[in-house]
Amino acid sequence: MSIDILSDEVNQKSESTEDHVTSLNFELIQTLKSLFEQITQHSKECDTKEFLSKFNDLIRLPHVQLRESFEKLEITRIDDKLLETLCNDIIQHEDIMYQNYVIFFKFTFLEKIRLITSKPSRDLLSILSKITKSKGKPVVYGLLLPLIKESQEIARPQLEVITRIINGGLSEESIVSLIIELFSDFRMFNESTSVTLPNHLEKWDDSMIEILFSIFNQKFQIENQYILKRFLYHLNLNLELQPNNQKLGQILLLLVTKHSESIMDHLEEIKVAAEKSTTFLKKSVLGKVNSLTNKRTSHK
Repeated sequence: MSIDILSDEVNQKSESTEDHVTSLNFELIQTLKSLFEQITQHSKECDTKEFLSKFNDLIRLPHVQLRESFEKLEITRIDDKLLETLCNDIIQHEDIMYQNYVIFFKFTFLEKIRLITSKPSRDLLSILSKITKSKGKPVVYGLLLPLIKESQEIARPQLEVITRIINGGLSEESIVSLIIELFSDFRMFNESTSVTLPNHLEKWDDSMIEILFSIFNQKFQIENQYILKRFLYHLNLNLELQPNNQKLGQILLLLVTKHSESIMDHLEEIKVAAEKSTTFLKKSVLGKVNSLTNKRTSHK
């Protein structure tokens, strides 16, 4: 038998398998759609249990198929009550791929949060608090980064959600991942992808400053000195533009108190930035910088 014939047979089997998988996915989506409608109309417990069972099959699909399935299922329409039930179930499992959690959060919470025009509901914030403590890193990539980096302006309702997530129990690893993504060399990324990034990533507005204050008000260790240096560069730039901004002064104070171990190699940069501040916190920051400088010198 020739290699060409064998190759054709393999391709035919592969296509047949793909068609079978696609057919199974279609049946699964149709079943979920039907159950979703029934739950929405009648809220039967038996329907909810069956929905959870089928959804657990769906969320374990390869992430490309999962994305397509979510689009067909129109999962963005899911109400908060069923969404909470789904979250309570899937966060208990350890065999769901990380990327699938990211996709799930993007297709459910992200779209809901973007559409909020008033104060976020307690139910929504409660669900977010639960998943943040359990699946912090997927929340960073599926929710926080898209809300911050893909929005030309961060409105008050979205800001409340972002800060609530950050203050609500994100792990140290998740916080560090967020900082790295915010202050990596996005100029290089931007030039290669021709994407216009929002202005608030460089010239911080009140919302971005509030987010950064929430981040640096958490406990974590920054080991990536390149990222820390980039952050300090942007902090210095924004203090030039807004020397009387109290929150920027508070961020400086957090750096020399809560994060003093991380910034020991950057005391001169922080001193230069603090000199530009005209807030009442300037004296405290400079005093702490001098104290840390003397401590560093004595340990050499």
